[in-house]
Amino acid sequence: MRTRVDAKAFIQALDRVSGLIRKSAIPVLNAVLVRFEEDRCTLTSTNIEAYLSAVLPAQGDAFAFLLDRPRETARAFRQFEGELALEQTETGEGDRRRIKLVLSCGPRSAELHPFLPEDFPRYPIWEAKDSFTANAARLYARVERVKYAVGIPRKEEARACVVSVQFSGNRVYALDGCRMAWDTDPELDVPRPFMAAPDALEHLKLFGDQAVSVRLGERYAEVADGVTSLLFRLPEGELFKLDSAIPERYQVEAQVSPAEFLAELKYLKRSLRGNRAHMVRFSGGNLLAESAGERYATKISATGCDGVEFGFNLDYMADALEQFGKEPSVKMKVSAGSLGPIIFEADGRNDHAMVLPVRLKEASRAA
Repeated sequence: MRTRVDAKAFIQALDRVSGLIRKSAIPVLNAVLVRFEEDRCTLTSTNIEAYLSAVLPAQGDAFAFLLDRPRETARAFRQFEGELALEQTETGEGDRRRIKLVLSCGPRSAELHPFLPEDFPRYPIWEAKDSFTANAARLYARVERVKYAVGIPRKEEARACVVSVQFSGNRVYALDGCRMAWDTDPELDVPRPFMAAPDALEHLKLFGDQAVSVRLGERYAEVADGVTSLLFRLPEGELFKLDSAIPERYQVEAQVSPAEFLAELKYLKRSLRGNRAHMVRFSGGNLLAESAGERYATKISATGCDGVEFGFNLDYMADALEQFGKEPSVKMKVSAGSLGPIIFEADGRNDHAMVLPVRLKEASRAA
């Protein structure tokens, strides 16, 4: 059995799908399924939770093999150019069945012994029920903006909405129970709410700055551009109702500099001892913290927050400010009551960050 493909296109596709592979003790999960049929070549990788495929033209016979060490193979064949010929022969039967693959391009050739294609995990059978289109780069940027607020799945019983990025209407958001981040895009309209694991959404960057089709099924979703497709499992469970957490009114709305605020938080972080979560007391722009009997204080410019006091987790507040790190100024909206959420937003942007305060007795009362 023999077929031909463009060498550059094949190596680029192999590189692309190899990006999904995570090192596994199961050999077939470190390999790429290569299948030739109907004048096309399809390369597919999986980490069980997701499948990534790339399609390119081919001419020749129909056959398939499971290529192990795909990254190393792609590096070795990087200089291949022009027509790449692949010839496969099989020997033995049953448990003795083996594959020999010969690749040749100009004066260069290689003989490999890939795995049997039937050892590859079966591609899920699923049906799309809803779909929408989006710009892949724009969608990826929105996910990157909010995913820091996704919780760490330390326990199997963790709610899906706490360890996933969530999509509803024109909003993308994430939360872990102590903080939340969301981004709104008037041009996006998700036909039905869904959640996705951050690891799966990381591969949106493979589609570049182009329009993609997103199809939603009961348990799976697919992102595709006609050449590359990403299929991933949808977490089961109810989405968090975002609007239920956003206050309708605030005690004050102050203006702060993200860069200045972050600089003073870094000073406190460097000064405080231990690796535990550090709590900081905010009082009218003064920042107070203590650890191991030592007390540290600093101050930021915070227009409009005289008399306002609350406590916060230092790391969570830093993450929220990093979301707006390049902005000269952000609005800090403090809710009425000592335990109301703190919201950050910036003029001309559609994204927000929320940090839940801690009780003042948990924060430092340093003088």
